[in-house]
Amino acid sequence: MDFPELRAHLTAEAARFRAAALAAEPDAVAPTCPEWTATDLIDHLTGVYDHKLQSMRLLREPAGADRIKRTGPAAERFDAALADLLAEFDDRGPESLAHTWYGPDQTVGFWIRRMAHETAVHRVDAELAAGRPVGAVDAALALDGIEEMLTVMLSWGSKAYRDWTLDDIQANLGLQVGLDAGDRAWTVIVSVAGIDIADDVAAGSAATVAGTPGEVLLWLWRRLPADALAVTGDRAAANDLYDLAERFAQ
Repeated sequence: MDFPELRAHLTAEAARFRAAALAAEPDAVAPTCPEWTATDLIDHLTGVYDHKLQSMRLLREPAGADRIKRTGPAAERFDAALADLLAEFDDRGPESLAHTWYGPDQTVGFWIRRMAHETAVHRVDAELAAGRPVGAVDAALALDGIEEMLTVMLSWGSKAYRDWTLDDIQANLGLQVGLDAGDRAWTVIVSVAGIDIADDVAAGSAATVAGTPGEVLLWLWRRLPADALAVTGDRAAANDLYDLAERFAQ
């Protein structure tokens, strides 16, 4: 997706997040993030936005002393952080240099994409905390989010952070699970080299997990239960992928 599309999705998802979080009781717990209340969710996303601001401004990993100090109620701090983030994106443009944790992409564009998906996932948390029906994730945004999870977090992450991921890789050697999101499909393949992603559902996959793009995205992010989607083949293998994805989520 290009910058205008991702920016539009970020803005829309942030508005949905804010509305849901403020509709919840301040101490209401999000079942998908049981350690956080609705207020904690607002504070968390505010902190995430500020961390990315400093990653762009400082061109390095921000330290504790670099934390942006904001005052006022949680909603006001969130609004200010979002406004600053959007302004930074607009001023710099997606091709500008930025510090990121993803080695192959050290640009502002990485953070535009990452923040759109981060906000969409936490919007679901806020809706659940408020007791609201979970709204659908736009299909194009969800497909991009699945691609990000698979290629950036699982595939690249399994190889870039080898010392940290080795136990998980060894525990899942030979795992091969397909994901069918309608217009797109992938296969997750675990080998001694790490995690590889193939287009379409590969022959020999132990299982295929199928759903709408939004459902597959939320399943990978564990915002849906492991058994929420249809599985063809070995459900235990699908559950292994469900657990593996959690280990690599950033």
